[in-house]
Amino acid sequence: MTVRRRVPWLGTVAPALMLAGASGVLLAGVVSGVPAAPLAVATAVALLLARAADLHRPRLVLSVIEDLPGLLVAAASAAVVVGIADGHAARFGLLCFGCLTLAHALVLAGTLLLRRHGLLGRDLLVIGTGVEARRLALTLVSRPELGLRPAGFVGTGPTPTSQARGLPLTLLGPVALLPRIMAERPVGAMLVALSCPAADHEAAAIQRLLTTPTDVYAVPGRFPTGQAHARHPREVVDGVPVVLLHQRGTPRPVRAARRLVEVMVALVTLLALLPIFGALAVLVRVETGGVLVRRNRGIESGRPAVHTFRTRQARSVGRPGTTFSVAIPGRVGPVGRLLRRTRLVALPELVWALLRRVRHAGGVVDGIVAGSATAPGPHEA
Repeated sequence: MTVRRRVPWLGTVAPALMLAGASGVLLAGVVSGVPAAPLAVATAVALLLARAADLHRPRLVLSVIEDLPGLLVAAASAAVVVGIADGHAARFGLLCFGCLTLAHALVLAGTLLLRRHGLLGRDLLVIGTGVEARRLALTLVSRPELGLRPAGFVGTGPTPTSQARGLPLTLLGPVALLPRIMAERPVGAMLVALSCPAADHEAAAIQRLLTTPTDVYAVPGRFPTGQAHARHPREVVDGVPVVLLHQRGTPRPVRAARRLVEVMVALVTLLALLPIFGALAVLVRVETGGVLVRRNRGIESGRPAVHTFRTRQARSVGRPGTTFSVAIPGRVGPVGRLLRRTRLVALPELVWALLRRVRHAGGVVDGIVAGSATAPGPHEA
């Protein structure tokens, strides 16, 4: 705990991922017979690209699949270095990508196993008692692999002590007593999930959290304005976006490098997904007579509608006594059932998000948007 307080980076999964990545590149170089000098340069380049692609970020949701495009870019960059120096780029590149993927998968699988057994979990205080705060607390309790164990709630608003009814965990007190609560119950992380705009004293108390060694997570939208920065993309926990906050933002040269690498990763992902998207679009067109359907997320969410693959064939039913007909959804065909079971039905939204990322070169958003609940969160283009 002392080491984590002095160097918070050492308490994350980043050192293990960096060590695993370096080991993977070195193993691929030894198997391919790459000389020591170009192999050392290739290893450094691969680690820098992986770092710029945000593959070494602290994370709640552990998934190697979303890291594959970044690993491919890192392996390709290392292969270019080896190709310039030695000329064995193709073989080394394939082995490097395989070793990097295997190394990352092993680290994430080991972290997941340790979290499930409670060896890497951290106690968490939830600031807020609204719907999103309760939803996140229940999800964290039921999913120990996320690495956070809710220990209780801290009330906000005009009547914080009257919000204990229906809470899944204990209400420890109002936000005004937050320093005392943290002294009596040491925790490793805080989660700010406000249901209404924070008052001045609440905003000041929350802002002081950023000066402590405790990790501060927040649901963007109603977070108080101030010197809060999100260096990494947001994560989605049970449909709720969550970001890890920092007191200082990312330096401008690092932001520029990250944006460049993000565009490269998005392009690589698009090149891999477009053939799959095209084939599925043809199958959907043949089965349903259309390709995409628009789905609303609800007016209260404030988020735009999404487009998914059509899974039902529309059919018209005539209304007796009139010349009008009503379009109603038909049955789900084999392609539709396959798309639903594999969740590929949401592939158009992923492609659209990647196109927005390439267009805007969005990188990591440093500022936290506050105000209404309809404000987009960090990392939203």
